[in-house]
Amino acid sequence: MRRPARDVTFTRVSTPRALVTGATGFVGSHLLDLLAEEQWRVRATVRPSSDTSRLERHGAEVVVTSLHDERALRHAVRDCDVVFHLAAATRARTEADYERVNVDATRALMRAVQAEGGRRVVYLSSLAAAGPAVDGRPVSESDTPRPVTAYGRTKLAGERICLDSAEALALRPPAVYGPRDRDLLTFFRFARLGLMPVPSGPDRPVQMVHVRDLARATLLAARAPVRHGVYNVAEAAIHAWSEVVAMIEAAVGRRARRITVPRAAVRAAAALAEAGAALVGGATIFNRDKARELLAPGWLCDTDRAERDLGFEARIPLRKGIEETAQWYARRGWLNGRR
Repeated sequence: MRRPARDVTFTRVSTPRALVTGATGFVGSHLLDLLAEEQWRVRATVRPSSDTSRLERHGAEVVVTSLHDERALRHAVRDCDVVFHLAAATRARTEADYERVNVDATRALMRAVQAEGGRRVVYLSSLAAAGPAVDGRPVSESDTPRPVTAYGRTKLAGERICLDSAEALALRPPAVYGPRDRDLLTFFRFARLGLMPVPSGPDRPVQMVHVRDLARATLLAARAPVRHGVYNVAEAAIHAWSEVVAMIEAAVGRRARRITVPRAAVRAAAALAEAGAALVGGATIFNRDKARELLAPGWLCDTDRAERDLGFEARIPLRKGIEETAQWYARRGWLNGRR
C-alpha cells in the first residue's frame, strides 16, 4: 500500500532539496547542472569508483553507497523533498545483471522512501519499457507495454515498483543525445570516417530528445500538480533514420558512404560483440538487445500527455541539437576516438 507523500511546494523563501541517483551519468550530469542553476540543494548517491568532481563543483552532498543498502538509502532520502531516480544499468551481460540494478536497487530505494514517510519520486524510465511502434503508430502511455529487450523489461518493472510504492512520475524518453553522450557517439565517428552502416529494410521512423530537454522535463515532473503517472518525453517531430544520418553527416562535415547491412549480419555482429565483451568480463552497448532495437520497425511516442500535465514541449530541434553535439565532440577530440 502506498504511503501518501508530503506535499511538495516550492517558494522563493525555501530551498528545495533533492536526492539524485545516477548524478554522475549522462542524463544525471545535465540534471545536476539544471538543479544548480535553479539553486536546489542536492544530495547524490555514488559508487566508490565514481568521478565526483562535477558534484563537488556544484556543492552537492555526496553519499557513497550501494543502491542495495537500505539503511544508507534511508539516510540519503531523509530531509529531501524529491527523489530523482536516474541510476540504471544500460548495458549488462545477462538479464539478471539488469535486474540487480533496474529492479532490485529500485525496490530498495522505494523501501527507503516509504520508511522515511514518502517523497515525490521522479523515475527515469525509457521508451524501451513500452516497446517499439506498431504499424507506424506512436506508442501511448495507455497502450499495453511490449518491451522487446531485457533492458526494457527491467525498466518497466522499475516503473511499476515506483508507481506502487510512492507518489511517483515515470518518464519514458526515446534515444537521448547531446554533449557527454557516448552511446550515439559511434554514429558520429562512422560519419567522420566516411562510412555509415545502415540496417537493411524499410527506413525506420524515430523520435529523439536532447538531454537538456529531458533534464528540464525531469524538473517539471518534480513540480507538476499531478501526483502519479507515466509520461512519454520526446521531441514531437518524427524523422526517418536516413534523415538523422544526413544530419549527423552535415554536422561533422562529411558525406558518408552508406553500407547496407543485412538483418542477420546485424544480429551476428551484436552476438560477437557481446561474446567478446564477456571474455574480458565486461558488457558492451552493442549487444543482441541493441540489435533488436535497431531492427525494430520504429521508436515513436505520443507526447500529448507530457505537454498537458507537465507543461513540457521540447525546445531543441534535432538538427540544431546534432550540430551542437558534433561541435562538443570535436572540441574534446571525441570524434577521433580519444575517449
